[in-house]
Amino acid sequence: SEEVVHNKKVKEALDKLSTMVPLFLASIGFYGKRFDLYANNLPEYQHKSQSEPLDIKHVTDVPQQEDGSNDCGVYTSLFAEYISNGIFDVSDIDIDSTYHRQRYATLL
Repeated sequence: SEEVVHNKKVKEALDKLSTMVPLFLASIGFYGKRFDLYANNLPEYQHKSQSEPLDIKHVTDVPQQEDGSNDCGVYTSLFAEYISNGIFDVSDIDIDSTYHRQRYATLL
């Protein structure tokens, strides 16, 4: 089916990114500059090489932006924020794009 083909292509792209991103970060010395990162502090990361591919988690029931809203950046940033805080179930989160756009602008 179309969905199976799409999911396979997405997985292939993510597998490549999960390998490339850590290698890039290691090559620019990112981990050595950021001692506050979880990877430097948590025991479950102590045995991992900085060049080891990232773990990929498939998240379902993710809220979607409305067609034509151009909120993809807000949604992507917000999901990255939730995931970096260990929140993977975002199915019940009501996203107020205007609020988060203003919040991110304030942080900048």
